[in-house]
Amino acid sequence: VESLMQALPGIGWTAALLLMMFYIFAVMGTELFGEAFPQWFGSLGASIYSLFQIMTLESWSMGIARPVMEVYPLAWIFFVPFILISSFMVLNLFIAIIVSATQEVHESEQRAEREANNLIAHDERQEMLDLMRAMHAKIVALEQQGKAGQ
Repeated sequence: VESLMQALPGIGWTAALLLMMFYIFAVMGTELFGEAFPQWFGSLGASIYSLFQIMTLESWSMGIARPVMEVYPLAWIFFVPFILISSFMVLNLFIAIIVSATQEVHESEQRAEREANNLIAHDERQEMLDLMRAMHAKIVALEQQGKAGQ
């Protein structure tokens, strides 16, 4: 949970990037294919929905891309970059941000544990030194008593 909370700012910026990319491609799709395919690209909303379907790779090839490419043979120039950017780059960026945040939280927990262990070890060493000093003081006192008694 802490990792996800720490990852929220990065996820927000990635979502903003994805929304901006969706808007740009939706405008392009509406302008390029809107007249011939109004059910998929007739309006900005329809284009965004179609692009979401394409991004999730849900029947994008047979359902949308191939029919569009029958009318517009160079439509692959639109679809392939969109899929590469949205499905493979941006969605993997979400995962990378979450993994990175999880790793940072794990490292900070390990660092805190090491510091706590160092404090405990330092306290134990200090306690041993105090005991050794006390023993040394007793030995010195005993030696002085032994010399005084001779």
